[in-house]
Amino acid sequence: MPTLPQYSAAINESSIRRGTQTLRGSYDIIPDEPVEVGHERQLLMDWHVVDDLNGSERTVHQPIKHPDNPIIRAEQPYESNGPTSWGTILREPDSGQFRIWTAVHHPEIRRDQGRQPTAVTGNYYESDDGLQWRRPELGQFEFQGSKANNIFIEPSYQDHVYVLPLPTRMHDRGRYALIYFQLRQPHEIPDPEHMHHMTLRLAFSDDGIGWTDAPQNPIWVGRSDTNNCIIYNPDRDVFMMYRRSTINAGEIRRIAYSESKDLISWTRPVNVVRREEIDALMLYGMPVSHYHGVYFGYLHRLHSSPDFENDPLPDGKDFQMDTELMWSRDGLRWERHPRRPAFIPTSAPYQGAVDWGMARGMANMIEVGDEIRVYYGGYARLHPPGVVIPDAESGICLATVKRDRLVSVGAGSRGGYMLTKPMAYPGGRLHVNAKTANHGLIRVAVREGDGVRDGEWPDDWRFEESVPFTGDSLDAVMAWRGGDDLAAFPSRTIRLHFWM
Repeated sequence: MPTLPQYSAAINESSIRRGTQTLRGSYDIIPDEPVEVGHERQLLMDWHVVDDLNGSERTVHQPIKHPDNPIIRAEQPYESNGPTSWGTILREPDSGQFRIWTAVHHPEIRRDQGRQPTAVTGNYYESDDGLQWRRPELGQFEFQGSKANNIFIEPSYQDHVYVLPLPTRMHDRGRYALIYFQLRQPHEIPDPEHMHHMTLRLAFSDDGIGWTDAPQNPIWVGRSDTNNCIIYNPDRDVFMMYRRSTINAGEIRRIAYSESKDLISWTRPVNVVRREEIDALMLYGMPVSHYHGVYFGYLHRLHSSPDFENDPLPDGKDFQMDTELMWSRDGLRWERHPRRPAFIPTSAPYQGAVDWGMARGMANMIEVGDEIRVYYGGYARLHPPGVVIPDAESGICLATVKRDRLVSVGAGSRGGYMLTKPMAYPGGRLHVNAKTANHGLIRVAVREGDGVRDGEWPDDWRFEESVPFTGDSLDAVMAWRGGDDLAAFPSRTIRLHFWM
């Protein structure tokens, strides 16, 4: 961010102000309802509070991968080649304990249905700090002749496990729900010639360890062999599922949405994330996390050429899978950065990293102190169609980003601006999460945002009155020469104009 001479502030402000008086002299301007922000942190990846960017742009920041990845890898015989991203991580709000439920594929080859694992176990891990993980001996299910393991669901081809806490109104069923994928034999499915052999099933638990299947199972019949994710929306009192599209809609590897009041009856899935021209060929799955009023999706992108044998991708990414960041305010209408940057990229191949072939984000996003933790599954193999590589390592990995710095608005050496929508002033001071480089600075002008006075520049709140911010802070208070409290501002509806 640039260091600009004092006179440049007046010049830049003057050039902006020439275009602001578009309403003065009008008969009667009815003001819009301002955005209610309260005292909550406002994230800037979308247009919820941002009205305009001028000379500035949004940047998606990749989290920094932990040097000891994978933080959970195969250590026991029943863990085969390592746990996968087909699971969930939660942090209990009361105890602070971290918990992971995930699937582990075992590499025996089944002769009657090709190269398909015969056994998948659901494994449970827990941790006090999210870094060092325990394998509690649950003693529930036998695998390879022993019950001394952390398997929480009966071993079979039961995959893609997802665990969610339940609202109080459903605690008579349990405190947690589990949705998992299971193969069914053709004779167990009505009309086997026309129905798929994959199903989704539901179970309930009080402690997240002992599970009871729902009598209505299977709740879904059909293909959704991906990270099926369910988020409870308390504002609408509904469960929101992100799964694969129905085969009736075309390509199955898309992101579809369905909702339910009771986890049993579901609306017909509809596509909510469609492949656009610059996207990877297949949108494989999307675990979703709710973080400070925003739904974040970890979009798994399977890169491949439509004719990979004769016309491979020029960047050599055929059959690699990485993660892109998406966002939504309601869980239905999804947005992302127009340049489609990778959020969790694959690591460089052949350098020992477990995630060189695939890096797939896991729900949920977890805030710990001054950082956000992003857990993901790493795979030391590609994902070519119909092929399972038995001896490829997999594991649970960790990456971190500073708090709320998932997506930033910034400017380069020539400077730039960000203008907010009119907001209802909730009282108090303006806090910013910001970082400047070299001799950069940030100033903020406070402008009116109400009706015919929308855009007015009160004298004491212009750019030249703003005390510049410099440095790196997750929580800095902006100030003006008259103080750092906006109580003296002449209007209760304000716009914030950031000059960077």
